[in-house]
Amino acid sequence: MIRRSDPFGGDRARLAFDLGKAWAWCEHVHRDIGPFTLVAGVFDLGDGRFGVEPGIEEAEWYFECGVIRETALEALGTLGYLEAPVEWYARYPTAFIFARRLSAHEALPAVGFFHGKGLPTRG
Repeated sequence: MIRRSDPFGGDRARLAFDLGKAWAWCEHVHRDIGPFTLVAGVFDLGDGRFGVEPGIEEAEWYFECGVIRETALEALGTLGYLEAPVEWYARYPTAFIFARRLSAHEALPAVGFFHGKGLPTRG
């Protein structure tokens, strides 16, 4: 059984890249929201799975965070991540990960991937 004090075992670069894909999707869906940075608390479940609690870094977009969070969770779910219940903060090793800004050559296929999965494009 994994404990909170165990080391975080996730590949931080891979997690940042996956968050970058979700960030590109969030920017595509929510074009009306100013520039923001996607971040997430990532929980290492110890069996190769990770839970995420996405949000945004910028305080000025605090009230828009809910819609961005939902969009990010939908995108990250298609990549195999789980939504993190509140009690996970006390139970699992956690890392705070900033999304990696993708180049246009990386972002376009990411947006296409999420379109292909049928994610809603509200906004």
